Amino acid sequence: MKKEKPGNQTVHTEIQRLAEAMLQGKLTERGNPVLFKGADAELIELVNRMLDSLVSPLRLAAGSIDEIAHGRIPPFVIDDYQGEFNELKVNLNTLLATLYGLDRETRNLVGKIGEGRLRTRGNDWDFNGIWQDLITGVNSTLDAMTDPVQEASDVLSRLADYDLSARMSGKYHGDHATIKKAMNCTAESLHSAVSQVAETVELVSSVGGRITHSSQMVSQGATEQERQLAETSTNLSRISESSKKSAESTSDAQFNAKKASESISTAKEAMDQMLAAMDEIRSSADNTAVIIQEIDAIAKETDSLSASAANKATRVRSSAGGFGVVASEIRNLSVRCEDAVTRLDEFRGNIKFDTGDSAGEAEKLTNEFQYLIGDLSNIAMLSNLLGVNAAIEAAHVEGAGNDFEILTDEIRQLAKRSTDAAKRTETLIQNSVQLARKGGELSSSIDGYLKGAVEGARSIGDLTEAISLASREQAQGLIQIDQAVAQINDVTRQNAASAHESSDAAKNLEQQVKKLSTMVSKFRLEGAAA
Repeated sequence: MKKEKPGNQTVHTEIQRLAEAMLQGKLTERGNPVLFKGADAELIELVNRMLDSLVSPLRLAAGSIDEIAHGRIPPFVIDDYQGEFNELKVNLNTLLATLYGLDRETRNLVGKIGEGRLRTRGNDWDFNGIWQDLITGVNSTLDAMTDPVQEASDVLSRLADYDLSARMSGKYHGDHATIKKAMNCTAESLHSAVSQVAETVELVSSVGGRITHSSQMVSQGATEQERQLAETSTNLSRISESSKKSAESTSDAQFNAKKASESISTAKEAMDQMLAAMDEIRSSADNTAVIIQEIDAIAKETDSLSASAANKATRVRSSAGGFGVVASEIRNLSVRCEDAVTRLDEFRGNIKFDTGDSAGEAEKLTNEFQYLIGDLSNIAMLSNLLGVNAAIEAAHVEGAGNDFEILTDEIRQLAKRSTDAAKRTETLIQNSVQLARKGGELSSSIDGYLKGAVEGARSIGDLTEAISLASREQAQGLIQIDQAVAQINDVTRQNAASAHESSDAAKNLEQQVKKLSTMVSKFRLEGAAA
């Protein structure tokens, strides 16, 4: 008979309570062995140990499942279990190993995909059942996701390699089909845009070639202009230097011309004085000529009288032999007088001075003239003496006394006239000598002035030649400058034509650039406003 404890608490009821608690899932309920004694207490302890053995793996499995449910994989079970509890342990560790493998494969896939290795796939052969199906499904999902991405990547790679014919050709559904359509539309738009860009670039290249050609022509023209301007600058420098030398030479020539002008002016004044002296000499010579003509007339009258006296002397020779001698002497004197007149006439021709006669020549002519005057004076004196003798002899001639007296009186008058003429001629000769000396001095002065004028003229000639040479150099430089300016004008016209052509090409280029800019503006670039 079963023994019950006080308070009607029995082992049966305690075990029944534990069973009901277990059925209710109250795995923490345990029997209280202290309420019992002996075998009952041992039985309650045994039941508690049984429940602990049963609940411990269940709690381990529940904890692992809770960890798994919360996304955490617990560590493997290493405790020792017996019987089916060990089988439960093995199955739990197998599940944990599968979960660890899935976690490793998942992490590997995520890492590889994150690294851009879209062809990475999970190892489904390491798993069985649904876990293999899960890996296979993930791989299929990756294939479904990466195939359009990979094809899009290939298309983008071909587009990046300038193959604008690249298109996505795979059959896709849903969003993948949308990606394909968007990619192909993008490629088409890029192809169209690049085609337009290529066309525009070809036009721009053509225009750029024209602009380059025009720029080269302008550059060559600028180089030619630079060279011509350098030559022009050199010529201008030479012309400037020549002009400076010409100015200096002109100044020196002006100074020398002024000196020569002063010398010539002074020489002109001296020449005027010399001309005045020459006029006086010429007047004296004319007066001398008149006197000579008068002496010549006297000589002719004397000759006539001498002839008459000779005739008369012949008639009275018998009675006046001495008078014949006188007549003979008078005839000789007449011959001498005619000879003196001839020499005076020759002297009159020689006494016509010019500006080239020297003072020595004038002195020589003057001495000769004085000699002739002295000779005439002697003739006049002898004629006077012979007249006196004739008068004496005439007094002895009784038959022809009266006639011979008249004759001797006339001869005396002629002798007096000859003496007066000789004195006047001497006076004129002395004046001519003084004027000749003055003319010599004036000639010396004029010669000095003319030498200065000649030196000035020679200096002016040298300076004029230098100025002429500089002027020719300036003219040559101006011709070169004119040619350079003409060439510069030609180059400028060519540059203007090239600039006009460049302007047209630039306008065309501007239109193409606007077209290209309009087309490029359709693209949205990074950082551009939406």
